[in-house]
Amino acid sequence: MLSRTEKYKKIRRIKKMLIISGILVLSIGLGTGMKTALADVDVQQVMANWFSKKQDKSIKEIDQAIGAEREVLMGQLKGQLNTEMQLAEKQLAEFTATQKQTRITALQEYANNIKAGMKIDSSEQQAAVMQNIDIILANAKAQLDGQAAQLKLVTVPMPATAPVPASAPDLVVVPETTPAPAVETSPTTKPETEVIPETEKAPEKEVKAASSPVQKEPVVSPPVEVDIYAVTDWFVKPNTSNVQIEELAVTDDVFSINTSFSDILMNSQARGILNSILPGLEKHQHFHLIQYKTIEEMSRVAPGHFTESVLYLLNQKLSAVKK
Repeated sequence: MLSRTEKYKKIRRIKKMLIISGILVLSIGLGTGMKTALADVDVQQVMANWFSKKQDKSIKEIDQAIGAEREVLMGQLKGQLNTEMQLAEKQLAEFTATQKQTRITALQEYANNIKAGMKIDSSEQQAAVMQNIDIILANAKAQLDGQAAQLKLVTVPMPATAPVPASAPDLVVVPETTPAPAVETSPTTKPETEVIPETEKAPEKEVKAASSPVQKEPVVSPPVEVDIYAVTDWFVKPNTSNVQIEELAVTDDVFSINTSFSDILMNSQARGILNSILPGLEKHQHFHLIQYKTIEEMSRVAPGHFTESVLYLLNQKLSAVKK
């Protein structure tokens, strides 16, 4: 049997062994856990580095692909742009040539029409020449009859062109001579002196152009420019003594004094109001010169007619009519 001392030592030894075993097991466990933790940390870092490298590589490849595609597309766009520019230049040249030819053709037609209308009327000159021939013939006959006649010819006028026809002379003065009786002479004897009777001049007679073959063409008078500021009879002034001027609210969807006369005349109701307040304006001979002006503008052209009372009356009546 073991003594109490031996038992105590044995138990103490067993406890030491258990403590040492526990410490050993705990040390092994702690070492294994730390190795696992370090392994996890290393794997995450490796994965992070790998993903980072792959990301940079992918971004670089994408950037290179985009750059290459951009260069290709830019080249295609430049080529297409050059093609379109050449096509546009060709179309512009064709359009310019077509328009040039059209304008030249129109100008040639206009010139041909002018040429076709340029007719020179020489009937007046022919009549004057015939009169001169008749005068020369009559003078020659008088000289053959032994008379002394004074030769007076008619001036031949200059020919007139058709575009600006010149008015034919209304009167042509033709000298009329009365032949004196012939002097009888003997066939064998000659008179010592030649007696030349004075020609008896008849009064000059006016011959109207209507009796001659020359017809008087009407002269086209040039257009007369009218100063609308000088016109003083645009319309019959209405009675505005009872008109009280007040403030009016006029919108854009109604007629007013800011509307032109042409727009007012296109509406039957507004036209009736205009003719009732301004009688005679629409039928005025110079109305075409102001038909595209507004009533407000006419108040500055003819302030004596378009007074403040007339403008208020027109604005009041016209603002009740919708456009």
